[in-house]
Amino acid sequence: MPSDVQERKLQRHFELLDVDRNGFIEQQDLVAFADKITESAGAAGTPQAKAFRSEAERVWQSLRKSLDQDGDQRVSRDEFVSAADIDQVMNEAVKLGRLSFDVVDRDGDGRISQAEWTRMDQSIGIAHADSMAGFEQLDRDGDGYISRDEYARGVEEFYRSDNPSAGGNWTLGTF
Repeated sequence: MPSDVQERKLQRHFELLDVDRNGFIEQQDLVAFADKITESAGAAGTPQAKAFRSEAERVWQSLRKSLDQDGDQRVSRDEFVSAADIDQVMNEAVKLGRLSFDVVDRDGDGRISQAEWTRMDQSIGIAHADSMAGFEQLDRDGDGYISRDEYARGVEEFYRSDNPSAGGNWTLGTF
């Protein structure tokens, strides 16, 4: 059973993943979500984008196999929130989150600038103020960039932490 914090984060994530806003996550939603991030970074066609899209497909397969209880090839909000208790789904989601770093870090300097961050967030529907707050939470050393390690820690906290003050909770905006 997910904690209240985990449930709220997954509810928020569901809203962002349900790209077509039909109340379900379907395969095309995961692909569209990945494509939005890739396109916003100007990374279409790169090896990083291809790996990211492939992982989005794997996440879909994991969601479908583990969560699609009625076999309708889509995942409802309730089914999605139950993912907090399924290690395989969380592992795939963390991997996808980490792969997004390489897509968003277009200049390849091993860190995400505030401009790269807000461009990604805007593409997936996160409000600018929430994006800025998330950047500040993830930039733990205050150097004006999110390092690969800071990002990985944030992704891990988003999917696995039930601590309401964990900085990674802001990875996808207000929850």
